[in-house]
Amino acid sequence: MELRAKMEQLNTCVCKMTELYRTWAKRHGMSYNTMMTLYALGQSRKCTQKQIADEWLIPKQTVNTIIKELERLGYIRFEPLPGSKQKVVCLTEPGRAYADSCLHELYKMESRALRSLGQPLTDIFIECNLAFAERLEEEVRGHAGE
Repeated sequence: MELRAKMEQLNTCVCKMTELYRTWAKRHGMSYNTMMTLYALGQSRKCTQKQIADEWLIPKQTVNTIIKELERLGYIRFEPLPGSKQKVVCLTEPGRAYADSCLHELYKMESRALRSLGQPLTDIFIECNLAFAERLEEEVRGHAGE
């Protein structure tokens, strides 16, 4: 199979996975971006709004809107980032319970899907995706001025 056809297959798979996450989020009464923000916060870590936007490819203003709504609902709080004027976003206890209730089923589905691939194929899948993303980033950044 030629490279163009392989890239078409790869991009179709990426789009399909994204659409499956969108469908899941909609089925659970939230937007894809809200789900991904909760996903980021639910990984038991504190992060800034900028980190969420950059790592999960969500527009900064969208992250800010989602964070404001989660704060209004009492699901997040802000903590100062030591040595910085920035603040990190943290889930409150009710926020962690909400995120867990929303994402628990999704985590189980993801785990079942990866387990069904088997450990060797899962490792290859992740390694290949990381390597390709890295190479593509090098290409995009290397040709930014063109």
